[in-house]
Amino acid sequence: MAKSARAKPAGAGPKAKATARPPLPDPKIAHGPYRPFTSDPGWSEAWWWLGVPVFVAVFVLGTYWIVPAWYMRYAMPEGYGLLEISHFFIPLFGLFIAGSLLMLPFVRARPFVFSVALVGALSCLYIAGEEMSWGQHFFHWNTPEYWAMVNRQEETNLHNTYDVFEKTPRSLLEAGIFIGGLILPLAAIFYPWLRACRGSLFLPAAALVPTAAGAIIFKLVDRLQQGAHIPTILLRPTETIETYLYFFILAYLIVYARRLKELEVAEE
Repeated sequence: MAKSARAKPAGAGPKAKATARPPLPDPKIAHGPYRPFTSDPGWSEAWWWLGVPVFVAVFVLGTYWIVPAWYMRYAMPEGYGLLEISHFFIPLFGLFIAGSLLMLPFVRARPFVFSVALVGALSCLYIAGEEMSWGQHFFHWNTPEYWAMVNRQEETNLHNTYDVFEKTPRSLLEAGIFIGGLILPLAAIFYPWLRACRGSLFLPAAALVPTAAGAIIFKLVDRLQQGAHIPTILLRPTETIETYLYFFILAYLIVYARRLKELEVAEE
């Protein structure tokens, strides 16, 4: 009597396992190999990841060189100038993205992923609040006398009081952008595994290079001007540097959210 054979399901066996796609870099999966994310911005989206950094440079340099009076009147004023307003709305958008991520069960199930989103949300909240002096630039309340004595600009914010509230976090951010926005993308060209390792989820995308480069270039301009090594090509380039720093944070959160969505869909 012939033995009954149970049919093997399609795709089963060692050969199928060998051809299975590696998972995306999920911190919950301890061992690779992994495949790189495909949701990172490409050239079809260069209008924002390349266009915005180029536009910022052209705008500030063009207006300062061609119509300096307009630049001083509309771009630079504290609290209501175009650059200052952008320093409020850019992190505000970032706060919305990071805050939305904190609500996702997929994110809350991954402590480190949640922590990165939380740091992003708190950073954006701090930046947006500080840039508008927590509402003082909108509602024009008076600064209490005791606070005006310790605040350089007599405003209700922290970053004009002690270095630990401004220079320290800013230096850390600038160092992070230099390493994550320039060095790592360059290294990934020669070492592609950087885009397919367990920590790839947290590394800035290559699309953030123009923004990082803009921040570094204007930082160099600021240093050279302060040392009188070059003539003044832009008044108060620190404001432009901040625009690039804050846009980098926003762009990072946009890419981070897209990667998490791709990861969640892949694991459904």
